[in-house]
Amino acid sequence: MSEPAKTNAIFIRFVRLATVASAVLVAGFRFGFDLPLTEAEAPPASFKTDCPPSATPLTAQPDEASEKKSPSRQASTAKTHAPVADAATFRETVQPFFTKHCVDCHGEDLAEGKLRLDTLAADFFSREPAGKWVEILDRLNLGEMPPKDEPRPDVEELAKVTDWITSELGRVTSLASSTGGRVVLRRLTRNEYANTVRDLFGITFFEGEGPQEMLPPDGSIKGFNKLSKALLLDPSLMEKYIVVARYVVEKAVATRPPKAPSRTVRFEFEDTPDTAMSYIVEGRHADLTKDGMVLYQSNARTFAKLLHPYNDKQTPVDGEYIVRVRAGARPGSDGKPVYMDIKKGANGLIGRILVDAPIDQPQVYEARAVLSAALDGELGVGIVNGARFTDPNFVGMLLGSTADKEFQAGNRKKASQLRARARAEGVYSANYHRSQFTKAALDLEKLPKLLVDYVELEGPVSGRWPPDSRKQIYEPLGSNHPEAGEEYEPENAADSVAAARKIIARFLPIAFRRPVSNAEIDAVVGVFEEETRNDKTFEEALKTSLVAMLCSPDFLYLFEPVGPETPEDQRRLTDTEFASRLSYFLWSSMPDAELSEAAASGRLRNDDVLTAQVDRMIRDARADALVDDFAAQWLKISEFDRFEPDRRIFPDYYANRFVGIGKEMRREPLAFFREVLRHDLSVLSFLDSDWTMANKKLADWYGISGVKGKEFQRISFPADSPRGGLIAMAGVAKWGSDGNRTKPVERGKYILDVLFNDPPPPPPPNAGEVEPNLAGQILTVRERLEKHRHVASCRNCHRRIDPYGLALENFNVIGQWRDKLDGEKPLREWGNNRPKIDCEGTLPNGTEYSSFAEFKQSLVAQSNRFERALAEKLFMYALGRTLEAGDRSVILSLVTQMQASDHTLRSLIHGIVKTEAFGTK
Repeated sequence: MSEPAKTNAIFIRFVRLATVASAVLVAGFRFGFDLPLTEAEAPPASFKTDCPPSATPLTAQPDEASEKKSPSRQASTAKTHAPVADAATFRETVQPFFTKHCVDCHGEDLAEGKLRLDTLAADFFSREPAGKWVEILDRLNLGEMPPKDEPRPDVEELAKVTDWITSELGRVTSLASSTGGRVVLRRLTRNEYANTVRDLFGITFFEGEGPQEMLPPDGSIKGFNKLSKALLLDPSLMEKYIVVARYVVEKAVATRPPKAPSRTVRFEFEDTPDTAMSYIVEGRHADLTKDGMVLYQSNARTFAKLLHPYNDKQTPVDGEYIVRVRAGARPGSDGKPVYMDIKKGANGLIGRILVDAPIDQPQVYEARAVLSAALDGELGVGIVNGARFTDPNFVGMLLGSTADKEFQAGNRKKASQLRARARAEGVYSANYHRSQFTKAALDLEKLPKLLVDYVELEGPVSGRWPPDSRKQIYEPLGSNHPEAGEEYEPENAADSVAAARKIIARFLPIAFRRPVSNAEIDAVVGVFEEETRNDKTFEEALKTSLVAMLCSPDFLYLFEPVGPETPEDQRRLTDTEFASRLSYFLWSSMPDAELSEAAASGRLRNDDVLTAQVDRMIRDARADALVDDFAAQWLKISEFDRFEPDRRIFPDYYANRFVGIGKEMRREPLAFFREVLRHDLSVLSFLDSDWTMANKKLADWYGISGVKGKEFQRISFPADSPRGGLIAMAGVAKWGSDGNRTKPVERGKYILDVLFNDPPPPPPPNAGEVEPNLAGQILTVRERLEKHRHVASCRNCHRRIDPYGLALENFNVIGQWRDKLDGEKPLREWGNNRPKIDCEGTLPNGTEYSSFAEFKQSLVAQSNRFERALAEKLFMYALGRTLEAGDRSVILSLVTQMQASDHTLRSLIHGIVKTEAFGTK
């Protein structure tokens, strides 16, 4: 066997053991402790797979003994829930409905389609009846039952039946993702994995190169990817972990300098005549001065002047690069500001920048980007809104095209005469039509100018050599650690094993997030020893042992074992487990030294100590994980760009000054959440506020002047501004649109789900869309929704959704305020026929509103409902499981505590980490 094969065999053997151990752990938690079935085993909403048979009759009632069982005992009986939760409605409403409208065709005498409704069991757990209930719901919603020639049922009567079926289906779906109130074994999400190896080894990843991009997306339940039922591990994912672990360890140990070290190169544009780009200054659109190149139009290139010696490319390897351009500008006679584009070959646009420095006082402008080595190309700088030097020469074009036709017809003499005239008009050939110079460009002093002094390229930005991670790995060796950049190789085998043991003994308990035994250390050291017996160097053998550590179930899983004595009972977490649960809640990463020390000393659960630790962790930069993980998923930030606005209909979105505004729209709600968290503000700000977080670009979008810089900062709205709160943010308006027109139904669903944790059920099959205006129509969306609601199957749900969505109609597709309808076609095509936006309605609770401002106040009036929803979502995220009925009193208690503490988000976090559920297995 070759040496590489031996190494791979050792490693594969260890990984197989890890995979088997992982499977055993999953099996033990799933079956040995009698937890509910996984989603693969429990009945999904579609009921296309086998469902466990129900063991409880429809009329069975829980006895007093079962009521007194602990939550964990109740969890163990999850597989024997009653087939339906609401048996009374089945008896009193659904069965009479079937008798009146359905049994004639689906009874004992006929049974069309082999479906009998007179004997259909109210059972949503067994496969056959559950599938029939799904079919019945679809037929009722489609209006196909009863048939068209039969008497139609009363709308309210029909709604009660469909609501009951929908509710029972939702119950079974919830049970499928339930863990019975238990926090069960789960693997790390890919974000948690990336954060953990970052903190374990001190590694930094540039955008696009980290484990988040290398690992597949995580599953999601109830909108969050931290729930255990969505985070199981399969063999294909284990293979990915092996690849990622190798990559992480190679980067951390870094046995040699990067093959393309970071360097900075600069090109001075006054040197252009000495390069292959000298032709640029021969054109009318550019001038060369002692200070650099002045562009009136188009762009200037760097050609082969910024090449890296590693491989003679501008971007030698994939990585992050910084481009700096020293530039100044002078607006033209129209006074419009000058914008500069920085582009690079097939990588495309790196940045579009407003050049506000005077042309005689240029400044350095900077853009960062992750660039690909495979997409190499020239770096270019250009003026975006430069002058137009030519106008189309329609006479010359006509002569050229006519000459072509004459030539093709065989009239060569005529064609030659026409071409001679065409050349006199500026046509160089039959296929190339040179336009004529415009008179407006004759006076260069009236044109916008961009002065480019130099362009500088720095990269790849790979940090210092050796990296901090290498120093951190060798730290346990003390004064014996290798000097900067040197490969470490002890003098003899005994010293080699001793050094490896020191490193492994330090990292293993940190990686496993608990104390480890000597046997566990020996197992990883054994991998190192077997590698060295196969003539591997110290560092190569160390890498393999660290990869093995990262592929262990103890690293990949958040493991809180149940004691063998009472496998079904809940137990109090150990202090070490509690510290780990706390850190993965607030940081999506492992505990740091201070948190671990507090746990080891037994002080962590002291109220004052725990409060102080939570406050410290929130102040730490790692708490941004709560923003990037929880807030981003709660607010559905990843979906803000589901549709890009139509360029013809909404040109403002693509204007020079607002290039990249979509990114700022995504950043706003996250920055808002961060401000509320960091400064201990009221969560009611999400319902209404007189401030937001914005940078200059977003503030300009909102029409607020005086804001400077790219960084987000807290800004106040003018007194007459309609904005304030989550639903007035442009990104939310964009989410509830299709790029062409607003979609009030989607916006209503967003409010119900995000603000109230009360998402409506999915629409019935073939429910259809609210149709756009047909030719000649000028109906508002409200008027078209009214027509849509005439369909009986649609009416019931729309009564819940529409009042919330229609209240946001003053915000168009791109979040701009409007008093009249726009969208569907360019504004100029609307003429004077734009309908006025009618912002009035009645909420399901009877509250009426006649303006957007009144609607926001109606949301504030439902603040208790919002705070309960937020508590439910954050509680579910913190514990990694769905809510159970027994959690209701805990949630209400958390809301009460939050309200008594000025409604702050931090008080909710403090409340959650002090609940019994958070500290219990």
